[in-house]
Amino acid sequence: MEEKDIHKQQLPKNRKHSKERNTAFISVIFLLLMTILFLLNHQFDSYKLKTNLTAFQKREMKSTVENFIQVIDSMRKDMKETLDNGHIEYTEEEIKEATLTFVRDVVHESTFANGAYIWINEILNFEGGENYGIRQVHGNLPETEGMMLSTSMEDAKGNLPYLEELNGIKENGELTYNYFFQEYQSDNVSEKITYAKLYEPYNWVVCTGTYLNSLYDPAGGVSDTSKILFYSVYTFFFIMAIALFVYIIVSNDRSSKKLLKETELLKNEVETDSLTGAGSRAFGDSLLQGYMNTFIKNDINCTIALLDIDNFKSINDCYGHNVGDAVLKNLVETIKMLLHENDNIIRWGGDEFIITINDIDDKLESVLEHINKKIAEQVILSENGEKLHYTISIGASHFSIRDKNLTDTIKRVDDALYLAKRTKNSYYIIG
Repeated sequence: MEEKDIHKQQLPKNRKHSKERNTAFISVIFLLLMTILFLLNHQFDSYKLKTNLTAFQKREMKSTVENFIQVIDSMRKDMKETLDNGHIEYTEEEIKEATLTFVRDVVHESTFANGAYIWINEILNFEGGENYGIRQVHGNLPETEGMMLSTSMEDAKGNLPYLEELNGIKENGELTYNYFFQEYQSDNVSEKITYAKLYEPYNWVVCTGTYLNSLYDPAGGVSDTSKILFYSVYTFFFIMAIALFVYIIVSNDRSSKKLLKETELLKNEVETDSLTGAGSRAFGDSLLQGYMNTFIKNDINCTIALLDIDNFKSINDCYGHNVGDAVLKNLVETIKMLLHENDNIIRWGGDEFIITINDIDDKLESVLEHINKKIAEQVILSENGEKLHYTISIGASHFSIRDKNLTDTIKRVDDALYLAKRTKNSYYIIG
C-alpha cells in the first residue's frame, strides 16, 4: 500500500514534467515553423517583389509620362486661348517655343526617386538616319539639349536604342525598352528601363526611365531600398500628384504673370523691328488694315506717308553698313520725337518707312516740311570721325473711297514718293 501510494504520488509529478516538456517542444516547433514561414515568406516576398517591380515600374513610368503630356498639352492650349482672347497674333512655332521654355523649366526643377528623370527628343525625320531627331530637354544632362540624334547611335553594349525607340513610336506611338547607359555622375554602365510616348502636335517623344539596379541589387536579391520603393511608390506618386496640384494652384498667379510677360515679349518681338525699334512690317500691315476698316465704317481718315533715305546705298558703300545702321536708328529716333503718341513709324523694308499721322487737316505740308528739316539737321559720325548728314524724301496720301483694298492706297503713296524723289529732300502729297 505504501509503495502504491508512493507511485500514485509520483505520477502527477511525472505527468507535469512531461506536460512541461511537451509545451516546450511545441513552443520550439511553433517558433521553428514561424521562423521557417517567415523565411519562406521573405524569400517569396523577395522573389515576388523582384518579379513584379519591373512591371510595376513600367506602369508608373507610363502614368508619369502620360500625366506630364497632359500638363504640356494643357499649357499649350491655355497659352493659345490667352493670346486668342487678347486678339494677339502668333504663329504655331512661337507657341511651340514658349511651351518648350515652360517644359524645360519644369523638368530642370523636378526631382524623382531612384535616379529617374524626364527627357524629350523631337523627331525631325520619321524615316530615321543621321540627324533624324534632336534632343530638346534633358533632366539630368541639360548640356546635351540641342544635340542631333541618329538611329545608328549605339549604347554602351552596342545596341541601337534610338532606332528601337523610333520604330516603336512609328508602330504604336509608345513603347517600353531597355538599354545600357552610364549612370549619372558615375563610371558605372547599367541597364536602364525606359518608357517613351509621342506627343503628336510637336512630334516630341516624351521619355522617363530608371536604372534596374536602383530597384534591386545586381546579385539578384531585392534591396531594402527597393522594398521601400515597392510598398511606398503609390504613396509617393500620390503625394507627387497632390504636390503638383498644389504647386499649380499656388503658382497660378505667378505663372499667369509669367505667361503675360512672355506673351508681351513675344508680341514685342513680332511687332517691333529689331534694328531700329520701329514697328515691323507685320505690325504695319495689321495697323494699316485696321485704319482702312475704320475709314470704311466710320469715315475717319488718317495720313499715310512713305519715306526713304536719299542715296542710302551710297552711304553704305562709302561708310559701311555699321554707319548705315546708325543712320536708320537715328531716323527712327528723330521721327518718334516729332510724332504724337497715337502716331506710328513702321519699317516697311530696307530704308523705306511708313508714318501714320492722325488728327491733321490742313497742316500736313508743314508737318512733312518740319520732318524733312529736322532730319537734314542730324549729324552721324563715321567710324573715322567724319560728320555725315543725310536727307529723306516723303510721299503722302490718305485713304480714298476709290480704293478697293490697302494695296491701292499704298501704291498711291508710293507714287507720291516717286514724285518727291525727283528733287530729293522733298515731299509730295497726293490727295
